[in-house]
Amino acid sequence: MSEEPIFLTVGQVAVIHRRALDRHGGQDGLRDKTAFESAVMHPRNVWFYAQGDLFDVAAAYAFHLAESQTFLDGNKRAGMGAALVFLEYNGLPVPEDTAELHAAMIAIAGRRMDKAGLAALLRRLCGRA
Repeated sequence: MSEEPIFLTVGQVAVIHRRALDRHGGQDGLRDKTAFESAVMHPRNVWFYAQGDLFDVAAAYAFHLAESQTFLDGNKRAGMGAALVFLEYNGLPVPEDTAELHAAMIAIAGRRMDKAGLAALLRRLCGRA
C-alpha cells in the first residue's frame, strides 16, 4: 500500500459545506451529526480496509455525504467539494469540468451512478484513467 493520504476532518468538511452555501445559497443546518461524522469517516475505511486508491477515497467522500443527506441543503455540493479538496490535498489535479461532476452527483442522487462509477469518472477527468 502506498503512503497514507491526507484525510479530511469533520471540521474541514463543515467549512467546505459552509462555503458552498455562501457561494450558491441554501438553507444551513445539520439533520444528523452522527450520520455526518460517519460520512466523513467512511473514506478511511475505503483506504484501509477496501484497499481503494485516492480516487476511490474521493468518490467515497462525495457519495456518502450526498447519500447521507445530513445537511438541510447542499449535500451534493459538500460531497463533491470534499472529494475535490481531498484530491488537491493529496497532490492530484482538480478537474476543470464541473458540468460532468455536477451531472455525476445528480446521477448519484438518482441512483444511476455508484461510487465505483464516480471514482472512474474522477480518474478520467484527472487524466489517470
